Amino acid sequence: MDWEQIDIYINPADADIFTDRLIMNGIEEFVVTDPRDVADLKNTSIYFDYIDDELTSMRESKITVYLNRNEDYREKKRIIYDQIQEASRSGVNVRVDMEDIAEEDWMNSWKRFYKPLEIGRNLLIKPSWEEIPEGNTRTVVEIDPSSSFGTGTHETTRLCMMMLEDDIHGSEHVLDMGCGSGILGVTALLLGADKALLIDVEDDSMTAVRENMERNHIDPSRYSAVKGNVLEDEVLRKVVASGSFDVITANIVSDIVIAMKEIFRECLKESGVLITSGIIIDRIDDVRAAYEEAGFKVKNIKIEGEWAAIRFVL
Repeated sequence: MDWEQIDIYINPADADIFTDRLIMNGIEEFVVTDPRDVADLKNTSIYFDYIDDELTSMRESKITVYLNRNEDYREKKRIIYDQIQEASRSGVNVRVDMEDIAEEDWMNSWKRFYKPLEIGRNLLIKPSWEEIPEGNTRTVVEIDPSSSFGTGTHETTRLCMMMLEDDIHGSEHVLDMGCGSGILGVTALLLGADKALLIDVEDDSMTAVRENMERNHIDPSRYSAVKGNVLEDEVLRKVVASGSFDVITANIVSDIVIAMKEIFRECLKESGVLITSGIIIDRIDDVRAAYEEAGFKVKNIKIEGEWAAIRFVL
């Protein structure tokens, strides 16, 4: 079974009508990327620093239609072209790109982008379908990509993992705030930490954490995964604040990292280490100043590309 991908670029104001007519004609296999949604996400999401520059510069909506080359293929393609011509006759500016996609590529080609990746002195991230490289002596962290969370390829994750190599010596209690896939918690436990508490606001994160812990053969008794917003949930905040952690990781975004400074001050051991990332380099001074005001001291800063990780101590 093969697929054809049709990318339709259209003014955002006309996109809703265009997609409504697609649905009315029985064409529902499409995805819309709307610059208005991207703008809203940038203004409201705690993950706004991670939005790709290509998306933030969009001016047109992109409607990506996937056509299965089955018995309905020709009729559906005719409907799409009729609609494009109708829109053009009405004065709507429409651009079209097409690409053939073989089913094998559709299902598996994305996997070629995920290969074993060496990080720091002694870590290796690999997806489950890749073999461990021959002669490997590194600690293997097995993480598969998902629709919601990455695999450690982002600079901020790599920076945190490299810092964890320096701060995990054995038997530590770790807090991973904004844990996402759980990759930092998994890494800490594989490096020798005793226990880990992982917290995130997303439902998908809890599923990803459990899957990745199981994938790395980590006993469930060694970690807890909790869904919640520590900045809004007073009960959760008290639970976290009552803890005593040797190492805290917070790979989120600058404003949320800053907002959590007092919480981390309450639950980090006097001899502990706080690893913060998700910080674009333009915000280093903001984060540093906020934490120094809260009684932390900067131990060191690592930078990769446009991103920074800051290690704090008390």
